[in-house]
Amino acid sequence: MKISAGTPDAMPPGLRRLFYGIFCWANRHPGALRVFGAVLRRWPFVGGWLGMAARANAVKAVLTRPNSFSNRAHAPNLSAGDYLIGMDPGPTYNTDRRLLDDRLAVLKATLPAAADTAVQIQVQALKPYGNKPFDLIDDYLMWIVFHAMYPLFGAATDRVAAGATGNLNDLGLQRQYLLEIRYVAGQLLSGSSATLRIQRRAELCADALRARIADVNGDIQGAWGVNGPVNVISRNAVGLAWISHPVTVQSGALAVQELLGRPKVHRVLRAEARRLGTDAVWQDTAFRDLVRNHVLELMRFRPIFPLLARDVPRDTEFETGARHNATCPAGGKMAIWSIAAMFDSDVKKDVSQFCPARKWGNDEDLRWLMFGYGTRQCPAMVYAVDILTSALIGLLTRPGELQLARGEGQAIAYDGALMSRMRVRFT
Repeated sequence: MKISAGTPDAMPPGLRRLFYGIFCWANRHPGALRVFGAVLRRWPFVGGWLGMAARANAVKAVLTRPNSFSNRAHAPNLSAGDYLIGMDPGPTYNTDRRLLDDRLAVLKATLPAAADTAVQIQVQALKPYGNKPFDLIDDYLMWIVFHAMYPLFGAATDRVAAGATGNLNDLGLQRQYLLEIRYVAGQLLSGSSATLRIQRRAELCADALRARIADVNGDIQGAWGVNGPVNVISRNAVGLAWISHPVTVQSGALAVQELLGRPKVHRVLRAEARRLGTDAVWQDTAFRDLVRNHVLELMRFRPIFPLLARDVPRDTEFETGARHNATCPAGGKMAIWSIAAMFDSDVKKDVSQFCPARKWGNDEDLRWLMFGYGTRQCPAMVYAVDILTSALIGLLTRPGELQLARGEGQAIAYDGALMSRMRVRFT
């Protein structure tokens, strides 16, 4: 996607803003998406007419057919350039995936201990706030994820964040970097549906990110210990930067938002944390499992990607669950209602209830469907959940109950489809 400042909008004045507003509203109200998804599950032939897969079996079947339902549908959203999430199967995807898996492997030895350490440091940084409001995103989650994922770039992390000539310890430069990649990641959600102003901002930040990585490519290559074409290293470094950190931060904010909407659930977790004590909560494996199960259930109810799109490169069909397959003509697109599939009562009768302790058995894959399915499932999903588990434990160790900071302006602010601010306080 390349939008120049002088490119006129092809849509009538106001119409793009209206459609974008509807899109953003839908992303902020997952309950409405679940209701519509239930309709598609109930009458799957409607989904067939509209080119939408909503039942669990239909969604999983589509996600395991990348040659028929192409990931290239994401290409217009990738303002920072081609990356795994928008690639079809092939040699380039396989090579890049191996490089990514090698980078993720270094997290196995560090998580969740590194996440716990990062959280404990950030919890200490919150103490001066007392019962005053703070931003859960910018004052807490943003820094926890940054430090927990430090091994992804290894010794080059600080140089990537500071730039080729910047002071490695300059928090302002680090914050600027984290904002840049946030704006680039935001375009993954909205893509060409966004207003031109937001598209142009994403493009400018993507240009800045590519330049930043190019300037420190030698540091990255040395830290990774790999020899390969410069463009391959740069492409994967850019992709790893903008997809890993912002998506994890946003998922954490959405999970906490869902938790705060369930005060009884929140109180039970806080009571167990108080019973164990501030130190024991970090060593108690049963408590960590309890919190981890809650994180997964919270993410299921409020996923960052409730809908997915796929290109249809050739005439094909997909099984909706209706009597007949649905036809998909070449050149079109289809929508995957993953949020509907995760609530398919034909798989689990009680799936619409909030139940972190649910035994999924052979349907465990449905619990993780917010990360995709099959060979294209997010390879970092376990690490993301580990980080968010530690982050939630940290909030539970603080005295007082976490609540939205209402009455002092808007507690939650949005920047397009992304949550940009979440002001909370301990009361």
